[in-house]
Amino acid sequence: MILLLPIDQLLAPLSRKQVRDSIYRLLAAMKLPVTAWQDGGAAKAIISVVAAIFAGFTEVIALAIRANFLDTAEGIWLTLLAYYVYGVTRIEATFASGEVRLVNSGGGIFEFEPGEFICKHSVTGRQYTNTAFFRLEAGQTLTVAIRALEADSRSSAAQGQIAVLVTTMRGVACTNPAPVVGRDGETDPELRERCRDSLGALSPNGPDAAYIYWAKSARRADGSPVNVNRVWVSKASSVGQVTVYVASPNGGVPGTIGDDSTDLGAVHKAIRTRVVPNGVTCTVGSAVPHPLSVTCEVWISKEANLNDAQVALEVDSRIRYYQATIPIGGYVLNSRSPGQVFRNAIIGQIEDVSPFIIKADVPLPATDVTLAENEVPTGAANSTTVHQV
Repeated sequence: MILLLPIDQLLAPLSRKQVRDSIYRLLAAMKLPVTAWQDGGAAKAIISVVAAIFAGFTEVIALAIRANFLDTAEGIWLTLLAYYVYGVTRIEATFASGEVRLVNSGGGIFEFEPGEFICKHSVTGRQYTNTAFFRLEAGQTLTVAIRALEADSRSSAAQGQIAVLVTTMRGVACTNPAPVVGRDGETDPELRERCRDSLGALSPNGPDAAYIYWAKSARRADGSPVNVNRVWVSKASSVGQVTVYVASPNGGVPGTIGDDSTDLGAVHKAIRTRVVPNGVTCTVGSAVPHPLSVTCEVWISKEANLNDAQVALEVDSRIRYYQATIPIGGYVLNSRSPGQVFRNAIIGQIEDVSPFIIKADVPLPATDVTLAENEVPTGAANSTTVHQV
């Protein structure tokens, strides 16, 4: 007889107590006097050791079983499942890179090999280093290419935020003239979604999922992944025209159509060569950033042991993270309503920052924010007032 267990039992490992109780039941069925055994005796000690070992073994078994299903596989197991079953490679985190401008108003001369020069973010403290040799003469202004020391989006910096020198350089000021952007590695939910989208990419008829999959999976001419996490595809057209808008976690997608070294150019090439069927014209464009400032008040218990600046930074980070996930065109309740960013959803995100937050209020925006179908909200100058209670 073949015993078929429910899937939820196959996915759940056994605890030590469950294994130990099962062993005692089997021994009792064999007429052994298990109830007469003394605590601390050799028999019970051996059973406890066996239970601990077998419980750990069931955790491995459960992980291996979960790894077979897209909805239950996690971490490295999901990475392997995506690659070997769906042919999808997980996108890893990237190092934020860009440039800083060094202004030497003193008389010193400085030379640094790659990796010797260090500067940092004036708010988060994230550090960056030079990627090439440079020499800074007295009285000179020099632009230096940099890369973050840690790979994720938290090393991103808005214009002017990389303004602190860690390496001692007397008389030298530092700033970044343009934003420096990195991206997080693909999360498990994002990878699962892309695996499902990849099935649509198998169709020769260009369904929405195919456009979405290749827009997110496109790579630049150097092989690095594009920074695209949201895609909007126009509805069916009777004249064979499709419009695709793409967005990055920071809002728009930079680049030029025809230049495969840029994100927008790489997305256009991937869609044009991999998706668009004969007789169809596809227009690819970057989503339009819609700056959205959030002014909020937060009441938090003093037991959180966080100062006002720490709370404000956590709230600002959560707001920006949430904005980076809102679909192009906002959330649409029904086919007749415009897409929106809901004010109550922002409040919910803020209150979810810490279990010690008692209440949050958002005076700005005062109402839900309406977006055009090609717009995405982007972080602006957020303001947080903290009340310790």
